[in-house]
This record gives sequence, structure tokens and C-alpha cells, in this order.
Amino acid sequence: MPEKDAFKGGGLLNLLLVTSFFVSPLLFFTDLTRNPYYLQITLLNVSLLAAMAVIAVNAFLRRGNFLPGSPLNIPAACLLAVYLFSFIYAYFNHTAFFRPAMASEGLKTALFIVVNCFFVFYLSLKTPFAGVSNLEEPGAGKWLSLTLLWGALWFLFPFVKTPAPAQDFWSRFWDPYGGLLWLGGITAAYLALKKPVRQEDVLAMIMSAAGIASLYGVLEYFHIELIWAKLINPYGNRSVSTFGNPNFISSYVVMLLPLAAYYLAGAKTIGARVFYGILFFSYEGMLLASLTRSSWLGAAAAFVFLFSFRAVREKFYENKKFLVPFFAAALVVLVFWPSASLKPFSSGLFERVSEATSKLNSPSSLSLSVPAEKVYSSFHQRLLIWASAWQMGLENPLLGKGEGLFELFYPFYQGNLLYNYEAARNLRTHANNAHNEILEQWSQAGLLGLGAYLWFFFTLAAGFCFYQKRSAPDVAASAVPLAAALVGMFADNMLNVSLHFAVPGLLFWWLTGALALKVFPPTVHQWPRRAGLAPLFWNKIMDAIVIRASWAKRAGLAAVVCFCALAAIFWQRQFAREFYYFNGFKEMRRNNFAQAVLELKKAYSLHSREVNNNYELANAFVRAGELEQAGWAYGEALKANAGYDEIYFNMAVVQKRAGKFQEAAHALEASVFINPLNPPVYQALAEIYTAEAAAPAAGVRHAAPAYGLSAKDAAAGAGARIFSDAVKIFPDDGNMWNTLGYFYSLQKDLPKARAAYGRGVRVDPENRMLAENLAGAAARMKIKSDPDLQWLALYNEASGGLSGGDINRAVKNADILLDLAPGNVKVLMLKAKLLFKAGDTGGAETLLSSLLKKNPADNSARYGLAAIYEKEGDFARARTEWGIFLQFDPGNTAVAARLKALP
Repeated sequence: MPEKDAFKGGGLLNLLLVTSFFVSPLLFFTDLTRNPYYLQITLLNVSLLAAMAVIAVNAFLRRGNFLPGSPLNIPAACLLAVYLFSFIYAYFNHTAFFRPAMASEGLKTALFIVVNCFFVFYLSLKTPFAGVSNLEEPGAGKWLSLTLLWGALWFLFPFVKTPAPAQDFWSRFWDPYGGLLWLGGITAAYLALKKPVRQEDVLAMIMSAAGIASLYGVLEYFHIELIWAKLINPYGNRSVSTFGNPNFISSYVVMLLPLAAYYLAGAKTIGARVFYGILFFSYEGMLLASLTRSSWLGAAAAFVFLFSFRAVREKFYENKKFLVPFFAAALVVLVFWPSASLKPFSSGLFERVSEATSKLNSPSSLSLSVPAEKVYSSFHQRLLIWASAWQMGLENPLLGKGEGLFELFYPFYQGNLLYNYEAARNLRTHANNAHNEILEQWSQAGLLGLGAYLWFFFTLAAGFCFYQKRSAPDVAASAVPLAAALVGMFADNMLNVSLHFAVPGLLFWWLTGALALKVFPPTVHQWPRRAGLAPLFWNKIMDAIVIRASWAKRAGLAAVVCFCALAAIFWQRQFAREFYYFNGFKEMRRNNFAQAVLELKKAYSLHSREVNNNYELANAFVRAGELEQAGWAYGEALKANAGYDEIYFNMAVVQKRAGKFQEAAHALEASVFINPLNPPVYQALAEIYTAEAAAPAAGVRHAAPAYGLSAKDAAAGAGARIFSDAVKIFPDDGNMWNTLGYFYSLQKDLPKARAAYGRGVRVDPENRMLAENLAGAAARMKIKSDPDLQWLALYNEASGGLSGGDINRAVKNADILLDLAPGNVKVLMLKAKLLFKAGDTGGAETLLSSLLKKNPADNSARYGLAAIYEKEGDFARARTEWGIFLQFDPGNTAVAARLKALP
């Protein structure tokens, strides 16, 4: 009979572990929520919450401890305390405008840290190892059967799946064959787990599920899709498998590769060798199919760490007759894995590495000051994010910007870097994490947070080192693959973000708990009791303290259960909100705006702080003609996340149409601060400032004037300030220079106005308004021979060569213009046209190629270059240029027809 105080609910706990580690990493839907992986995230969180509730209820009923004793408890508590204090300090030291969004972002991060990280860590700590002395091999046969048989049954799915009869939830969720297959897989995984569950069985289940996901990802890489009607490849040919992002599954297998290799080294039976061999090759294939170089570095670091221990090397030597040819085959796969194009005899490894080294080949290339042709987006975008993260931390070195607030505030730091570094302007992103784990901690929690974080893992590392010294070689070796997994993940996340996402984060913290359990056996603290009559009083005091502490502990456990219940309800509502949001999103694309509003309002009622839903709701109100409601919804979107420039811009458009010019100006200024690369924002600001400057003195004030200035002067000053920045970002935009000159003229600063008009004329000589404004400014300044007007006259004379003038003289004039304005794009384009007309196609080709090298998006130059190739009969190069042209302008039917007509 079971003991009275024995743990109850072991079967339920096993089922929840199956949901977390088998179902969650594999289950996703493409037509249920806009994020296809939201259901797996919801299932993961709800199952973890339920598991912790089961443990808390048992501890409440005195059937075991809730938190096992560990040297990591104090560092973990300090880390959580620093995170909390960092957020609270940031919350009260920012303006009230940001606080709703800070609360929204902070809640998401807090739930992730508590549930996805530390709940998992302590759940792992409470799951004992079956092996007392080493990492015992679980029964491989049952997991091999599950992996191969259950995985193979999915090959039938395309032939037996049932089309969804309707668009309601259950029709899109349930398929008879798929549903029965899932029920069978869950049942098999549940029965394969022993009761009480042991670490080895959980690890085997994790590895089995990852093997299935990896095999599916490899099939994706070779364009074989089993589940969906079309191939899912949102990242080109980088396989996402069931994880939604190649960077996530690559990190997952980085952590499992050392475990697979370790188990394989100790495998004694054919079944075990087949199982772990299949897993190893599937993980390797998935890692290569992801094309994630940070994970390749992580895997390399993990294996260097793994084989740096003599006991592990000896384990491999014992089985070298099998392992040497096995790893030789693995090396062949590594070297000859095809590139993303799947060209024969290509190497994905060498192609991806050479792609980076060809750009990052000097110290000067490792900065944001590189020329455009040296920009390597994968690296320089990270550099942009790192620079912003560093600045966040510098703002408050002790506590950082506030834990959980990176995504919210990142755009406000990025904007200044985009303004100052031309190379970064095509790399603008909305980063949700720092892409470097050290900067992640520094930027949000400062030195205190980074210190507590390092304290936690240095304590674990110290325990691991001591464990290696005090244990026998075979025993010590059992902890090495767990530590190697963590080393690989940390190396990966020096360039990656996967630690902060649900499924890879789940595995990382489970393995952290497993390693902590291995090197720090759990302890239970008891008050010391003293014998004899003298210490009787002491014992009674201790008993009273223990009784009071017990009641406090039970109250805390009850609070944990309540938290788990409320958080589970929160996630259920989040999933329902995501379902209705996707419905509304699809109705918007069908132009059914009234129905879209209804669906999106349902989503809002379930959770009012989701930026994508609120933004889509605002857009639906705009399309439905409800501008007042649209303004409210844009405001709600900013309360969810105030870091999106497009929200401010769209809200300003609505406010401007409603006559709220001052509010619109503030919103546009915020938008341009976040994203200085959006020309329509400048145009809208110019309209507001111009209207204010032209308004009668007693008219309605559109923008708040600066202290001591009239509304007209304030508008002129604001316009001059904004557009003096704008022309630095858009130096070849004549309209920007014209608007800047206009605001300078309103300030009665004629020299600056004339200079702006002159610069504008040189970059846009066909702009008649600029020419007239320049002539007017020169006349008012009584300049008889204005150099910019003379330059314009010479340009017009050279342009005459295209319409029947002296072509040789026109070319000479173009050379004179270039001497006066070296590198002028308009003159270079004019000279290329003149050379083409003169029959010098080689010279024209050289000029056009140089223009495209400077600006690959210059379709005017590309059009001319493609035309030259056609004329020369070089149809292969013409085809290439027309193809690139259409990448920048896919709607150009004339060019598409011209491309199709090529022989």
C-alpha cells in the first residue's frame, strides 16, 4: 500500500511533462493563429503551471518539499530581486506616458522568467536521476520505436487528412487522422515514462521529440512537406521545422548533440546505437539545415568542452571501432551538406562561412562606419543592436534600463544610430532582445543584474568543478554532457536570442536544473535539537518557530497555487485573443472592415495590452471611417508597446484629419525620432509647420510655440531643425532641401536658405521650384553670378546633348560639372546617357556599374545597364539585371515583359 504521506499525482505530473517536452515542441497550426506556434507556447506554459501547482499542493499537504535545498537558491533569489527592483526603479523614473507599456512588457517578461525559467529549473531539480553514480542510459528500444513508427505515420497524413469544413475553431483545429495520431503519440510517450519519473526518461523523451522535429526540418530543407499544403519557409531555405524560427531549433539541437554523443559512446546494444546514431545524425542535419552560424559556433564550443575531459575521451576510446567510422561519416555530412540552393557539389558550411569572411575581413569592417558595399547585414545589424544595448546600460549602469523593457525602448536608441551611421540605415529592426547574453543582462538590469546572473552560473560552474574533483572518473563524466549543453547554448547566445524564447529556454533551464541536481545533491534543512533538561527551553522555542514558519510556508504555497491558476487563465485568454486577432486580420485582408472590427474587439476584450491587435483594430476603424475610435485604438496600441514609429504616424494622420494639429505634430516628432528614415513623416510635419507659419496671429495654434517666440517663429524653428536633420539622411532628395530652404527663409536667414536651395539644385537639377527659389534668394541677396545657378545652366546645356545638341560638347560639360560636384549622381547618370548615345557603351556601362555599387536600389541606373547588355547581346547579364530590377519594383509590368521576351 502507498504511504499516507507519499507524493500524489505522479501520473498527472508525467502527463504534464509529456505535454511540455513532447507535444509543445512538435505541435503547431498554420491557420489557427497568426503566430502558428502560439498554441504550443500556451500549452507549454499551462502545463508548467499545472505541474508546479501539483507539487505545491503536495507540499501544502506535507507530502514533500516544494523547493529542494540547493546552493543556487540564494543566487536565484538575489537575481529575481534585482530584476524586480530594476523594473520598479525604471517604472517610477519614466514619464507617465510610458508606464502602461512598461507594465505590459514587464508582465510578459516576469511570467517568462518565473514560469519558463525558474519553475522549469526547480521542476528539474525535483526530478531525480535513476543512476546513483552516472547518467544511466534509458531504455532505447521504446523511444526508438516511438520516434520511427510515430514519425513514419505522418507520411500518410497528406493522403488521409480531411479538409476543414468551416472556419470555426474546431474545424481548423481537429483532423480525425491527425488527432488520433497525436493521441497515440501522447499515450505512447506517457507509457514510456516510468513512475516516479526519472531524469533519464525525461531526457530520452526530449531527445526523441527533437529527433522527430529535426527529421521534419531536414525534409523541409530538401523541399519535402508532409503536413501542410505548401512548404513553410519564411526564412528562405532555412528550415524552421516545428519551432517557427531556425535559430530556435538550432539552439535546441546544440544542447542535445553532446547528450546524444555521450549516450552513443556508451551504447552497448544495437538498438541503442541505432537510436542514438539516428538522433545524432538528425540533430546534425537539422543544425546544418537551419544555416544558423551562431549555433554552429555553439555546437563547436559544446564538443570542445565535452572532449576536453579525459574521462569522456576514454569512454569514446572504449567503443572506437564503432565510433571512429560513425564520426567520420558525420564529418562527411558536415563538409558536403548542400548549400541552401541545393546545387550539386555545393557546401552549405563553406558557403555560409565564406559569405561572412568575404565582408568581415579587416578590423575596419567590424564597425558601423563601413561603406555600403562592406555592410554584412547579419553582423552589422547585430552591431546596431549591441550599440543600442550598450547605451541602454550606460544610462543607468547599476540597474540598467529596466528588466523586461528592452523591446519597448530599443527603437528610441536605434533612431540616433540610424541618423549618424549611413551603413546602418538598411538594417533598421525592431529587436526584442540584445542578441548577446552579456549585453542582455547589462542593458536591462545593469551591473547588479549581470553580477547576480554570473553569480548564479559561476556557483553552478564551481559545483561542477568540485564534482569533477571529488568523483570517480566514470561518475564525473556523467555531468560533462549536461555542462557541455549549457556551454554550447551560452556560446550560441553570444550572437543569438534563443535563451529568451519558450521552447529553447525550456530545455536550457531543465538541463540547468539537471546539472545542479547532479553536482549539488538536494538537502533538507532541519532545526538542531539538543538533549538534556538545560536545552529544553531552546527546543520549545525552536518548535514554536517551526510551527509558525510552517503556517507561513503553507500560506506561501497556497499563494503559489493561486498564482498558477491565475496565470493559466491568463494564458487561456491570450490564446483566445490570438485566435480572434487572426480572424480580424484575415477579415481586413478581405476588406470586410465591419467584421474585422468585431473580431478585433473580441480580442481586445480578452487582453487589452497586445500591440498588434490594437494596431490592427485602429486600422480597421480607419478603414471603416470611425476616426475617433481609431485615435483611441492607436492610443491603446501605444499603451501596449510605445516603440513602434508606424503607430505614431498613423495616429498623427488621424489627429491631423480631426484638426488636432498640436497632438499630430507631437506624434510625428516621436515617429521621426524613432525612425528618421520615413519620408512621409517629414512631409506631414512640413504641412503642419507650414500651416502654422502661414496662420494669422489670432488663428488656431497648431504647434506649441517655444518660450518667447511667436507661433510662426516656433514653427519655422522646428521645421528648420527637423529638416536640417532630414537632408543629412536624404542628401539626394531635392524636396527635402527645398523645404529646409523655405523654413530658413521664414527665419529670415537668407544665406542658409540660398545654400539649401543651391545644394538642392545640384542633387535635383530638374526641379523647377528649387531653381526658382534659388534664383529668388540670390536676387534678394543681390548675388549677380550665383555659382549654383551657373552650375544649373551648364547642366541644362549638357542635357541638350540628349535632344540633338553637340554630343561631344555635352560630354565635356558633364566632365566640368563633375569637377565642380564630384560624385554627383544626376551628372553621372546624365554622362552615362550621353556616352550611350555617342556609342560608347563601355563607358556608359562603367558609370552605371559604379552608381549601382554605391546604391544597389538605383533602378534608373539598373535599367540603363540592362539595356546596354541587351544591345551588346549579353542576354544572361541582361536577364540578371532585369531580375534584380523586379526585386525592387515587382509591379513593373513593362520590365517583366521585357525580361520574358529575352531569348
